Amino acid sequence: MLVRLAVASMFLLQRIDFIALLGLMVQTFVAWVFVAIFASLRKRGTMSQAFDAFYFAFIALSASLTIVSVRFFQAFDVAEPRSFWVDGGWPAMLSYATYQALKGVFAVQLLRGAHLLAGRTPPASLALAWRPLLLVMAVPAFFIDSVTPLLALQAPVIVGAALWALRTLARSRSDHSGWRVVRWALIGLAASWTVHGVSALTSDFLPGMSKLLALNSFIDLAVQILLGSGLIISVMHEDHRRVLLAEQEREQLRRTLERDDRLRALGTLVSGVAHELNNPLTVILGYADELSHGASSEQAARIVGEQAERCRGIVRSLSALAGPAVHPRRELEVQELVERVVRGLGPDLAAERRLVIEPMGGLRMHVDRIGMEQVLTNLIVNALHVTPHSGRVTIAASATARGVELTVTDQGPGVPSDLRARLFEPFFTTKEPGKGTGLGLSIAHAVVRGHGGTILIEDGPKRVGACFRVVIPPATDVGLAQREPTPQLSVVRSLFVIDDDESVRSVVRLHAERRGWKVREAESVEAALAQRERFDGADVVLCDLRMPGLGGIGLFERLEREDPAALARVVFASGDLASPEVVQFARHCRRPLLHKPFDFDELFTTLGRSSPSRVVASS
Repeated sequence: MLVRLAVASMFLLQRIDFIALLGLMVQTFVAWVFVAIFASLRKRGTMSQAFDAFYFAFIALSASLTIVSVRFFQAFDVAEPRSFWVDGGWPAMLSYATYQALKGVFAVQLLRGAHLLAGRTPPASLALAWRPLLLVMAVPAFFIDSVTPLLALQAPVIVGAALWALRTLARSRSDHSGWRVVRWALIGLAASWTVHGVSALTSDFLPGMSKLLALNSFIDLAVQILLGSGLIISVMHEDHRRVLLAEQEREQLRRTLERDDRLRALGTLVSGVAHELNNPLTVILGYADELSHGASSEQAARIVGEQAERCRGIVRSLSALAGPAVHPRRELEVQELVERVVRGLGPDLAAERRLVIEPMGGLRMHVDRIGMEQVLTNLIVNALHVTPHSGRVTIAASATARGVELTVTDQGPGVPSDLRARLFEPFFTTKEPGKGTGLGLSIAHAVVRGHGGTILIEDGPKRVGACFRVVIPPATDVGLAQREPTPQLSVVRSLFVIDDDESVRSVVRLHAERRGWKVREAESVEAALAQRERFDGADVVLCDLRMPGLGGIGLFERLEREDPAALARVVFASGDLASPEVVQFARHCRRPLLHKPFDFDELFTTLGRSSPSRVVASS
């Protein structure tokens, strides 16, 4: 058996044509495998023009190998070749011509793909020369009766295309693994076809060259695998690069959309602030004008003061939208609070509809007065706007187990149940464009939430209109919320004001000196500590939190560490009690923290209490 196998093997090895046919068929099969792989990748629809060029190059290569394989398979017969397919017959010549033409297409598409892969436009000469090239490749096949001379004719075309493509890719800056494999494949393609060309030209007088030429399919197979693999790796790399670029573009688009959303939100917020502030500012300016023309100064000044406080409350309430804030509370009579809000609406708005305030029986609650005024203002104004001229708006209050309950009931169209959950969202409004900002109820919700309370929407009586129900629980810090009269001082007291705003220092000095205080000033904590004698000699220090340098928080940390006794004389102030930094500071500072703009009676009451051991008060 072994002897027979050895004899058969020697017989096959002697039949060099059979070896050449076997290598050609394997090469053809592998070429079509790569075509199938490229076709599946191409279906993804994200492939580049370079990929398409290489895809068509492999189709041309596979078709050319298929045609020449069929020609040799039909002609090959160990016993007796089929004369129909022998060299010189027209089927053989036609197959050779088609084979040569497709190899020309392969060379042209290889060059196109290399230029596109390198990010370069294929030269115009390539578009003009491909038809003459195909003729030069195909026509000689009708006059040559053997494939060997055709290989010699084909070799310079393939070698030239490989070297040109290699030179094009070498100019590119890309150097990933797929490109390196493609470059090595092109080097192999140029080298192997140089050998094929030399072998074809010398095979007639060098017998060994014919055997080497018979192995050309196996050499081409290795180069073909290398080229196909490199192209697949390159395609994957380019695909990954495009994905990364797409991700970057999406991220940039997301940032752009977020920026646009922030700008729109800012525009809406500015519009809302203007809308909220313009009403009290109109009252302030109107009564200020009356004062300038000699109107009753006492009533006008009182209304101007009330509306200025309302402006302060609007700013404070808007800051509540940012999150938890410090809400200074005091005990108020609910009836007086409601009447104060109604006075601020102006006679025209209140007269448009019938506004009914039910008796509240001396009911009192501990709240941030300015914040609650803003809540009631928003609820009452909304109710008046939706109530028809013949209807009425009712304001009521009562004591419940959960705390003080305030209700504002209108006789408008009501609020659909599917909108109630969204009504307190910032910038959500059911009004026509340009007639509402969507901030009023969200501010009211934020203020009520800051008091630990709830605000709900229900149907009005007999399912007519809507009823907004606000519940404020009892305050847990009533002792801090109490407001006492300002002590009348029997001695001159000293105050050290630290604030980077000269106007704030000036107005505090004005009110302090009117109350008999002696005032020193500094524009920063560093400047105040540089006057340590005066700083230590002051009965009380009023320090702003947010300033360049150390600021109030830095002063607190330094005194807490170095001089706790001096810290007992410091009162802090800030224009923003809603920022996370200030809220965090308020939780652990254990010192009074006042909100700007000041209620000056409250300010000097707090300052007077700040150093109990040194206060001398009289009735």
